[in-house]
Parts: sequence; structure tokens; C-alpha cells
Amino acid sequence: MRDRVVPRAAALLLLLSLCGCRIATNYEDPEGPRYTGDFVTASPVPGPVLRVVTYNLAFGEEVDKAIASLSHPPLGDADIVVMQEMDAPGVERIARALGWRYVYYPSFIQKDGDDFGNAVLTRWPLLADRKVVLPYYDPYVHSRRSAVLAVVDLAGHRAAVASVHLHTLGTGLGARLDQSEAVCGAMDALAQESGAALRFVGGDFNTPDLGAGDQMVRLFQERDYLWASSGAGSTVDWLLGSLTSDFVFSHGASAQVSGVDDGDTGTDHRPVWVEFEWPR
Repeated sequence: MRDRVVPRAAALLLLLSLCGCRIATNYEDPEGPRYTGDFVTASPVPGPVLRVVTYNLAFGEEVDKAIASLSHPPLGDADIVVMQEMDAPGVERIARALGWRYVYYPSFIQKDGDDFGNAVLTRWPLLADRKVVLPYYDPYVHSRRSAVLAVVDLAGHRAAVASVHLHTLGTGLGARLDQSEAVCGAMDALAQESGAALRFVGGDFNTPDLGAGDQMVRLFQERDYLWASSGAGSTVDWLLGSLTSDFVFSHGASAQVSGVDDGDTGTDHRPVWVEFEWPR
């Protein structure tokens, strides 16, 4: 049994109420809310490489900076983008500006009243999607997170994609590892149902605690994923220095090169990009 933080819900919620803390409103229905859009105006053409990006946009606020960053190197010309900390209007603005398709599911409502959740964006056809409600609640505000999964048709090659944002430190590393196991299980099921030979899992895994990143990588490697973004470098600046909290894992595809965007991307995370050989 892994170490984890599992609060005694009634006592904790009472304490938070007395302290004036806001208790999160969660979207625990796996069917929604669900938002989709299609702003593609021309059929996409395979490039020499397949580019995957994960982008945690802090509270979904600096949307214009995200659009600019995703329009130019090193993030430009992405085939698949997974985003975290988004709301529906922000995702739609990005997709509309860049001529992409998207699917978005919120997990809960932030303290400012905006939704908070994950999205998958792509210029390729989206064949299916689903929301996976992850185990455990945040012990302080009672929020519950979810992952967004989608099947993307890459010119005849099907890829199962997951946009992930795990809980923060207060929930415990064991809980975050359990959440990753839930994502892996859901990806197995989606790949089997859809016939997807490729799998990409990207997002913010919240691994600033000592050894957490290594354990997260080991978990995915034990489930036959490669750490595709291993050469990207650190993605966040923490109390004692820089570290990696944002990852891209792949199954059925080996990375050629990866990196981060060090520019003004409007967030406290450095977005990660990975290039793969185009599937054959």
C-alpha cells in the first residue's frame, strides 16, 4: 500500500468552512460538461515529424500569449497539444485562432468562478473522447481532478491521447501514482476499443517532492511507455531550484528530440514539445 493522504471528509470540510476556505464545486459526472469545436479549414498534411506539446497555462488566463507561443517555434506546427488549467472560452479562443479541433472537460470550478480542466487540441480528426474522473480529493479544498482522453486520426494512424493534471502535494505521492495508474488503465481500454497503436500521455504530474519524478517515470515505464520528453530539461522553478513537473510519455513511438519553450508563454510552467518520426 502506497503512502497517501486521505482526509476524513466530514471533519475536514467542517474545519475548512470554519476557516472561511472555499470548498470546490466538482464536475464528477464522466459525461460532462463536455465542450468541442472544429475550426479546421483545410485538410492537414503529414509533416516530416509528429510534434506533441503539453502546455499548462496558469489558471487559463494568458490566452493571447498561449496563442502567440503556439503559433511560432518551438511550439508551432504542433500536431497534438494537451493543455491544463483551462476553461472552455480559453480553449475555444486558441482553437479558433489556430484553426484546430478540440475537446475540453472541466474538473471543478476555481475560486475565481472559472472552470478548471484539461483539453486536447489538434488539426487532425478527433474520432472519440472521454473524461476519466481520477481518484481522491484535495485535502484542503475538496477538489477532484480528471483526465481528458481522445482518439486522433493521424492520416490513417490512430493515436490515443491523454491530457493529465494530477493533484498537488497535499494529496500525497501515493495518491498521484494511483491517479497515473488510473490514466494508464483508461488508455489501455481506449486503445483497445479504438484500435489505436500509438499512445501519448502528457501534462502536469505535480512532482516537485523528492524522488516523485523518478517514481512517476518508473510507473509509466513499467506499463511499456517511454519517457519521450526526457531530454527537455526542467519545466518549473521550485523553492530549491528547477525541476521537471511536466512530462510526455509515449507508447508505440520513440522521440527524436524534445525541449521546452523558455519564452514569455504566460505561465509558471515551461511548455514541453517532443518530435517523433511520423508513424508508418
